[in-house]
Formats: sequence, C-alpha cells, structure tokens
Amino acid sequence: MTILQSRLDDLIQAARDANSSALVILHHGEPLVNELLDDQGDRPIETMSVTKAVLSLLVGRAVTLGHLPDVDLPIRDLYPEWQQGRKRHLTLRHLLTHTSGLQNLPIAHQEIYPSPDLVQLALCAELDHPPGTHFAYNNKAVNLICSVLERATGHKADDFARAELFGPLGIEDWSWARDEAGNPHGMSGLSLRPRDLARLGQLTLDGGEVDGAPLISREWIEESTQPATPVENTMGLLWWMLFAWTRHSVTERELQNVAELGGTPQQLAALRQCLCTDVSRAELITLIRAAGVVPPELPVLPGKGWMTQEHGPRVGVRHDGDLGQHLIVHQEAKLVAVRLIAWGHPQARERASNFASFNDLVLSLVAP
Repeated sequence: MTILQSRLDDLIQAARDANSSALVILHHGEPLVNELLDDQGDRPIETMSVTKAVLSLLVGRAVTLGHLPDVDLPIRDLYPEWQQGRKRHLTLRHLLTHTSGLQNLPIAHQEIYPSPDLVQLALCAELDHPPGTHFAYNNKAVNLICSVLERATGHKADDFARAELFGPLGIEDWSWARDEAGNPHGMSGLSLRPRDLARLGQLTLDGGEVDGAPLISREWIEESTQPATPVENTMGLLWWMLFAWTRHSVTERELQNVAELGGTPQQLAALRQCLCTDVSRAELITLIRAAGVVPPELPVLPGKGWMTQEHGPRVGVRHDGDLGQHLIVHQEAKLVAVRLIAWGHPQARERASNFASFNDLVLSLVAP
C-alpha cells in the first residue's frame, strides 16, 4: 500500500467516524475519492456557509460579463438610500470581506432566519464600525450581495446562477433557499450534489476556465483567492485562506483583551479553561467546546482577539459551514476536497468533533 493510499484510507475512515454523508477528493481534476457514506444515495445536500464560496464565484461571473464594474463598486450606486451618511462609503469589497461594519447578531437564528426580508434587514442595519476598519463575520451583509447581483444583472441570484454558472458546468440538480420576500439567501441555503460542489472547486482551481474556455476571469479568481482586505489577512473575497499549517494560542494576553473589551465573568472563566500554546485547530475546537466558549459572542477588535494564530505558507483557499461542511481548494497540490453531512443524517446533530481535523487530514495527503 502506498503512503497516499494509506492517508486516503485514514481520511475516509475519519469521514465515516464523523457521520459524514459524502466525501469527494479530486486531484488534477480526476477523482481520488467519491464516497457516499450514509446510504441515502447521491442527492443535493445543504452546503451551509460554503454557499458563500459559490457566491464569490457568482459575483466573479457577473464582473466577467460586465454587469458589475469591479469589487470596489460603491453600494450607494445601486441603493440611493445609502447616498447619505457613513454608508455611502460602503463597497462590494466590504460585503465580500466581512468588513462592512454593519450591525450583526453572530447567531443567524436570533435575527436573520426570523426576518421575512433579508435584504431590508441588511439595508436598515446601522453601522457598528466605519466600513473597512473592522473584521466581523457577517451573514447579514453577505445576504445583501444576492440583492446587489439582482440589481446589477436584472435576475435573482439563483436564476443568474442557473443561467451563467451552474448551466455552463452541467449542474442541474440543486436548490437555493429564498426568504418570504423571494430573496435568495447569500449566507447559506444552497444545496448541491457533493460532486457538483467539487466541480465548482475545480473551476476555482482551473482559474475560472471550463474546457479551456474562460467562464470567470482569471483576474477575479486570483483576486478573490488571496487576502483582499488589510484588516484580516486570512480573508479573500468570501474565501478563507488555506495555509500549509496553522497553530493557535490562547494566553493571558488574550484573556486580558477580552476583559478590556467588556467580556463577561462567565466568558472569561470559560476562556481560562482554554489556555494553550501552539495547538491545532482540532485541539482548540475541542477545548472551546468542552469549556462552553462561543467565539462569535466574544468581544474582539483588530489586534485584540481572543486567540492568536501563526500560519505557514498560503497554499490555497477553503470554506466551511455548520454541521461540518467543507470545501478545500489546494492550489499548489491541484487538489479539491469536499465533505458534507445532510440534515437528515441520523447523527446530524451529534457532531461533537464537527470533523475539525478535516483541513489537517487533507493537507496530510500532500505532505512529504
């Protein structure tokens, strides 16, 4: 047995142990793994926040076709109600990099899912920070991107995707959730067959080309898959950077950050149980879950976070989502990896590990 096959076997077994529904690995566009693991067959599965990576591609298609000029388009050009006040400075780049500054509750079901109109919810949000000055993962702002696409192209984002992204790739079996007002979600809601999600990852890996013909400009792919804001060096245009390795630390300094920013005694006590130095993402997730820490609820500012990270070289991009959904595009190794778990999986809610080691396992496939 080769080293690669042994590592693939370990990855497949880890996927089974973590209640996965599907695992797909492509190398140079050819399938290494195409496993359906829950005995429910090949069908579209909700990709959760991995939807955002597909939305980045969709915006890139709109830019390529000339519907949008570039990523620095002022949103006020499409929404006259933002011509006045601080929102006039807000651009599409800010929405795509989670630096809009729009007020946002970190847990989606607290504010977003109950809203009948996600676009109006975003448009009416106040600014917590001047645009471009603060990074905060913001589902509310991402939902507005679908409306930006509609105003720019004349089509709902999902209809535009059908005609201009999924159609050219031969992706036919999919669905995209809409709110009560008929707005497609941007933060999540896209259901795809696992192999079709991998196909979208391959499109990214191929520089936006399909069979040698450009579908999305190579310039967009290059811009979206590298750090796109000075505020957060791990964020592209709705893509997270993939590094060869990442180590995490929670020290007394980070505790002091949270205390100075108004962290509650309960938050500080829980975070103190997570003190660690140079641990993996999987190890950190195990610690914070055991302690009951909810990272989106912790107060942070640029340079004053609840943890610190040290990264190795950037080797690609990724996105993940609730339930443990993953899309990895390892640009250096020419590898695409997808892991999905369906809501209907018998153990969908029993996901203590959330497959936290998936990134590391995929990176190990190409390790020396």
